[in-house]
Amino acid sequence: MSTWRAMLEVALWEFRRYIKPKQQVAGAVITLALMLAGAGLVRLGRDGDATIVLGVIGADALDVPAELDRFRFERYDATALDRLRREVEQRERDAVLIVRDDGAGELIVRQTPAWSADLARALTALAMRRRLDASGLDLERLAAIQAPFDLAVHETAPRAGRSEWFAAVVALFLSLAGLFTGLGYIFISVTGEKRNRLSEQVISAISPQAWIDGKIIGLSGVSLVSVLNLIVSGLVFVVLRRALWDSSVPLPSRVERPDLLLAALVFIFLGFLFWFAFMTAVAAIIDDPHNSNRSQLMMLPIAAMVPAFVAVMTDPAATWVRVLAILPPTSASVLPARLLVTDVPWWEGALAAVLLVAAIALVRRFAGRVFRLGMLMYGKEPSWAEVRRWLREAR
Repeated sequence: MSTWRAMLEVALWEFRRYIKPKQQVAGAVITLALMLAGAGLVRLGRDGDATIVLGVIGADALDVPAELDRFRFERYDATALDRLRREVEQRERDAVLIVRDDGAGELIVRQTPAWSADLARALTALAMRRRLDASGLDLERLAAIQAPFDLAVHETAPRAGRSEWFAAVVALFLSLAGLFTGLGYIFISVTGEKRNRLSEQVISAISPQAWIDGKIIGLSGVSLVSVLNLIVSGLVFVVLRRALWDSSVPLPSRVERPDLLLAALVFIFLGFLFWFAFMTAVAAIIDDPHNSNRSQLMMLPIAAMVPAFVAVMTDPAATWVRVLAILPPTSASVLPARLLVTDVPWWEGALAAVLLVAAIALVRRFAGRVFRLGMLMYGKEPSWAEVRRWLREAR
């Protein structure tokens, strides 16, 4: 059997091993159910538009109306304060508001409520009106004084619009989900075969390099299917949320540069290949994933994605971001973020692509050597000195 044929056979076997149509449908239904349950709990946990009833002492100091936004105010004089305080303590009343003559106030509650900020904003608007009336300055003149400078911005190379920011964040989260899925399958596959001593039989039939290449390709396909599953579940969730609660998620209508979105997806997939090759080698030198401290290396791919999220949220054109967008392995996540939200010189993208492909080829070769020797070791994990020796011999 040729190397290419063996690689494809392993890839198809790994893919079919984990991708079962019924399981995928069940997973999508469970994911959708969890999304709907989470959205429902959020809606139940909100105070929403429920009316909050407050007893008010000193309402004349601000001329507090009977109702303001979501709040209803019941006026009392100062002699009722003790009784109102007891009602709050005994859960018979939401809160008591005391408005002093100097314009300040005090809110008596059992614990600080989530709506206290809304109440402060409403009372601030009342206080501003009182102060304006006292100063003789009307609202129109105040608005004219506070009007911001009208600065029109004309972009010659528009980028980083709402659609691009949305696409960048979604792409990063989906790639993170794909990495988590793929890394989990890699550890299950490699360590399981090692414990069952299946590796000895397979290595006698095909080359270790063909085996590891097939695993990388097959499990990358598994990760892509899981990401597509998540996308489909998310789209169905958006439709059902609209139908059930008449609540829509603001989705971008279009992306200005779909070619850059495609390039970003290609880089994300190359990142899958890089990290899956690396983690396959790591799994091959782990004897028991439950007890080995080398399992912590699974956090390296996640740590490499942190700069991408920071770049999207802060300054994607910063020097340190540009450097990380070129150098592997961070380029697989940082460059896609930069492509979608800022202007990237062509040479930076080309250099990042060349370096990442070269890194994949190098890690793949090293992983094949480590995989062959590590999978045949039982009872103990190879030391890092032994792993370095294997890597030197693989050159």
